[in-house]
Amino acid sequence: MNSAEGKGTPYLAIPSPTTREERSCTVINSKPGARWRRQIVVVLAIIVATASAMVLSPAPRVSAGTYNPLKAIQYADQWWNKRNPKFQSYGFNDCANFVSQCLIAGGLNLRTSPSVDKSGSIAQCTNLDAFLTNTLKATVWKTSSSLRAPTGLQPGDVAIFGNWLGQRHAVFVSAKQSNGQPLFNAHTYDRKRTTLGWLFSGWTYVTYYHIVKSPITIAVAPKPATPVKTAVVTKPATSAKTAVVAKPAVTTRSSVPATILTPQSAPVELESLATTLVPSSVTSASVVLNGVIKPDGEPALWFFEYGVSEIYNYATDKQGPLLGNMTYNVDLAVVGLKPSTLYHTRLVRVAPDGSLTTGSDTTFRTPAAPRAAIHED
Repeated sequence: MNSAEGKGTPYLAIPSPTTREERSCTVINSKPGARWRRQIVVVLAIIVATASAMVLSPAPRVSAGTYNPLKAIQYADQWWNKRNPKFQSYGFNDCANFVSQCLIAGGLNLRTSPSVDKSGSIAQCTNLDAFLTNTLKATVWKTSSSLRAPTGLQPGDVAIFGNWLGQRHAVFVSAKQSNGQPLFNAHTYDRKRTTLGWLFSGWTYVTYYHIVKSPITIAVAPKPATPVKTAVVTKPATSAKTAVVAKPAVTTRSSVPATILTPQSAPVELESLATTLVPSSVTSASVVLNGVIKPDGEPALWFFEYGVSEIYNYATDKQGPLLGNMTYNVDLAVVGLKPSTLYHTRLVRVAPDGSLTTGSDTTFRTPAAPRAAIHED
């Protein structure tokens, strides 16, 4: 109770209209401010939690598996001339992909590599080299010698051949010869139990990789975190409370773009660049192999493959180079054949980048060895 001015009578203090208006204004303006403050606090909390997870979480250790070379060899022998539908196919560039599949069949987890495709294999020779060298810590030898592979190279191991353009052709060691030298299976061109000499007919150096058989565990760096999308859901204005709901961005399968493979060049029409002709001068121990080569405007080397099956176990030395756009008739004599034996042969053209174009398979049979003349007195 207060006394009125100039009077002794008490009175009740009644807020003036101005005071009431100011209080009302203050209350109304505080609601959106409080809502924004709460929203900012929630967003900051999400950012701090995400950053903490990225900084404090150690890099996970992923098992690359224990390698079983026998299973890898069985796979190499089963799929050397076929394509496994469980994996992507890379047309005329399928060599590293095939070797990767062999390693997977042997128990290795190639997904520890950042270069795998969606089916889990590695498609490029350089990426396969990085996986074998840096991830698996394979024993590595590099040489330009076509005479002998290192004695430490075993069935189940890998070799990558190259030339001045770099690493270009990956093969899988599928067996050993009696002299200790390796035999290889490969894709593009599909080969089984092919020799070191044949491979060096198209390449100038090789890197060998011996894979350890013990369990292999590696640390994998976490991928950069995807920014979390938040959705701020505000209730109608009639409610004094505001709900801020943080939701992770939802990605559906249909929204993920499919992996697009690099278009592969169409297979070369074999007979246009290399044509195998019928052999001539066939004896019980020798033959002259014939064919036609078209350089097609670039220097071209050539050689013949031959053997008792279409796997071909032998190759002649490289010849050439041939130049220009005209066609060349080529021939080469081969000796040391067995009598009464059916042989397969084909002509092979070598492009400057090391790629091979083959003529069609042609057969010939050596006659029986002539009997030695018997002289009677």
